[in-house]
Amino acid sequence: MAFLDKINDFAKTATEKTNNAIETAKLSAKIDSEQRSLNDIIRKIGEHYVAKIDAGEVLDEEVMAIYEGVLASRKTIAELRAEIESLKTPKNPEGGSAEDSSCKFCPYCGKELDVSAKFCLNCGKQQP
Repeated sequence: MAFLDKINDFAKTATEKTNNAIETAKLSAKIDSEQRSLNDIIRKIGEHYVAKIDAGEVLDEEVMAIYEGVLASRKTIAELRAEIESLKTPKNPEGGSAEDSSCKFCPYCGKELDVSAKFCLNCGKQQP
């Protein structure tokens, strides 16, 4: 009978380990879901404060220093978009563009603007 008791104990242990593994997987999936929700909330907070700064509000120095990275990224995006547009615009034999450039991109938010625009219609920032 001792042999059957050992097999029975082994089966119970295996079942318990399997059940624990299933529960661990379920809990891990719930953690992942909560982490995604948390990341979404944090992103929304960031978007909220970026919109405030875009509207002209000045926040504490640390936030404003971080915001400089936002401005740098927007400027890079605007430059890259302008570069794409220049590649799309056919050149005339004299080296200029075949069509008159009537648009530019906002260095703050990257939206396309009329070349004569003084302010961005998207973010409201004064144009350089």
